[in-house]
Amino acid sequence: MEMTHAQRLILSNQYLLMSQLDTNNAEHYERLKTIIERGYDLQIRELTKEFGCLPETQCHEIITTMEMFHAIQESYNLLTPDAQNDVDERRLRFLGYDGETETQSMNYVRFLVYTEQRYPQFLPNEHQFNSQVPMTNKYQRMLAIWHTCPRQYHLSLSEIHQLFNA
Repeated sequence: MEMTHAQRLILSNQYLLMSQLDTNNAEHYERLKTIIERGYDLQIRELTKEFGCLPETQCHEIITTMEMFHAIQESYNLLTPDAQNDVDERRLRFLGYDGETETQSMNYVRFLVYTEQRYPQFLPNEHQFNSQVPMTNKYQRMLAIWHTCPRQYHLSLSEIHQLFNA
């Protein structure tokens, strides 16, 4: 990330203020201040990696994935008790995305649930929507099947199994 001297000075001053306001993390802010003041490009990249961009298409895909899980859960509730016994309820839960390799997606889910207060039915697990394994490919396979279902919000038991086995 290219920064002018003025931008570096402003950011350095902000880190100085943060170190004084948040004394518990003062060492962290002093480190960041040093990186900015001295222009260590390798470490500056470390600072900017969280300033990613999540394209609109990817945002829509995540929302659609969450809608699909909502549809699966609603469809499960419409099944007979015998049919429900044939479904592992743990698989109904939306796990989120991998915090290591799909960080932007995981953070977007957290934003949607916590900040935007969408999908209140998705109770976060103890990992806060960090699936701890990459999920994007699995979700894309599931979406491909879901889009072919004629009644997406009234799935049959067999369609639910197809989605889970995608």
